[in-house]
Amino acid sequence: MKPSAEQMQHALELAEQMREQGKDPDHLSMTLLYLQHKVEVLEQVNSAANEYMRFGQEERQHSRLLRALEHVRQFEERESNQDREDLGL
Repeated sequence: MKPSAEQMQHALELAEQMREQGKDPDHLSMTLLYLQHKVEVLEQVNSAANEYMRFGQEERQHSRLLRALEHVRQFEERESNQDREDLGL
């Protein structure tokens, strides 16, 4: 079931507080914050892809789509590197 905007905002605020206080023994707040950020990045791709298809696949929209896809790649790379650092690698 999809939470309301208010419920989501409240959950994100609590997750941030838990993370800041170091009270996240099951990594729920870390997971929620990560997934929220990932959704935001993927929404950019969705928006760019829809615009690209809707406007006849023009070069400007194609460029925007490529930048959005690159942002996803960088996000995944950055998060993967952070995981390695957390493990002491």
